[in-house]
Amino acid sequence: MKRVNSCVKSDEHVLEELETEGERQLKSLLQHQLDTSVSIEECVSKKESFAPGTMYKPFGKEAAGTMTLSQFQTLHEKDQETASLRELGLNETEILIWKSHVSGEKRARLRATPEAIQNRLQDIEERISERQRILCLPQRFAKSKQLTRREMEIENSLFQGADRHSFLKALYYQGKERTSNSIPNDDWTNEGAGFYHFSQYRNSMASIASSKWI
Repeated sequence: MKRVNSCVKSDEHVLEELETEGERQLKSLLQHQLDTSVSIEECVSKKESFAPGTMYKPFGKEAAGTMTLSQFQTLHEKDQETASLRELGLNETEILIWKSHVSGEKRARLRATPEAIQNRLQDIEERISERQRILCLPQRFAKSKQLTRREMEIENSLFQGADRHSFLKALYYQGKERTSNSIPNDDWTNEGAGFYHFSQYRNSMASIASSKWI
């Protein structure tokens, strides 16, 4: 999109290139990656947070043999439930405790005092609630720029209907209007970066690699 610069004479109109906030952020990320003057100390000083690894158990052994379709579906649902609990960082003992609590069954394998089991259940519930809270948060890059409501309105009005790459919108977002009673909650962006689809970031960098900025 081109814009005529009104600061010059009428016979010397200069076309000025308009640039979206997403394009600015993408160029900034590209320049940061191409910067070879970064020292090891600077790389080590950066704090990165990633989702913890989980143990993967392939589904198949339990389904071996002859069974009906309903039995297989029930077994598969239980396996998915167990896998989701593993993603929360629960070990096999904690999974057994949680399943026993949900189903109301008493397992003889749980050789622990009721107080200890109750404390473990409370810890598991807190971890599940925290996981659900993180999943409800909007997904974006840790380096995405926060815009004010006014800046976002200008961005939308300038480039409404223009042929722009949609993935660039992931590089900026509109921040919430803070009040005196609101608490800043921007720290989650550093920890929630791993929840954003890496494929969009990869595609954006591949797109800019062949553009005029290089």
